[in-house]
Amino acid sequence: MSNRHLARTLVLQSFFQWDFNQKKENIHKLLELNQKEFAPGFDDQGFSQKLLTEVLDRIKEIDKLITKYAPEWPLEQITIIDRNVLRIGIYELKFAQDIPPKVAIDEAIELAKTYSGSSSGKFVNGVLGSIYKDMQENNEKKELEIEPPREYSAGGVVFRKEGDDYKFILILDAYDKYTFPKGHIEENEDREKAAQREVCEELGIKNTKSLGYVGSIDIRVNEPNKRSVPKTVFYYLIETTDTDLKVTSEPEVKDAIWITKDKALATISYENAKEIFEIALKKLNIN
Repeated sequence: MSNRHLARTLVLQSFFQWDFNQKKENIHKLLELNQKEFAPGFDDQGFSQKLLTEVLDRIKEIDKLITKYAPEWPLEQITIIDRNVLRIGIYELKFAQDIPPKVAIDEAIELAKTYSGSSSGKFVNGVLGSIYKDMQENNEKKELEIEPPREYSAGGVVFRKEGDDYKFILILDAYDKYTFPKGHIEENEDREKAAQREVCEELGIKNTKSLGYVGSIDIRVNEPNKRSVPKTVFYYLIETTDTDLKVTSEPEVKDAIWITKDKALATISYENAKEIFEIALKKLNIN
């Protein structure tokens, strides 16, 4: 399941609970609880929270469109799942500036088919298809934002040996999440060398040796009042003999700790970072 599809699923679950309980609960809190329960460690870089907030901000306008394009179904008689699939789908179809219409319709249909009745996909397709047809006839085209250039970073699973035991370094990032050190790859810089340079700069260590590539992850970086930027992070397994850590003064890193394998597995905050760690453990032949 893609990150954005999972994010939409979490938003749909939250709208369902909120709607089912007559809109009496804090929907933002519901989303937070659903993320913790159904997708622990999931890092969607704020997409689900942004989607929920913007659908909520336009819900009266969206509900009028549902009533207009599904006139045979009073709003309160549409099933709760279908009603909220339509809310998400209409928002992404008409208002979201970074979602192509085809993606908005296809995603809504998939949500309906997965979480509602057998005929829901056709119902959602009919409503959204009619809206999109009118958008085309009225020459109502969304000005889709151009995707920002992808950024590239490199980092490392840093470890040292203590006899037969291993210790690993985790950093506490700006979001109060534990993960691995990483940083920007300079122009024309070798990725592996960039990973070593960045861990040295962030952790204040000097002696490093790369034991090879362990994998990459794709994320989106959000900053206040800015568009999200796609980023790929390449990770390497890096050995050091240093023990003392001196964390950089940059705001991206709040702290750094040495930690055992078992504690690291329990502490790493992001699921994709945990997957990188498990690959590193296999490379070290650690069970």
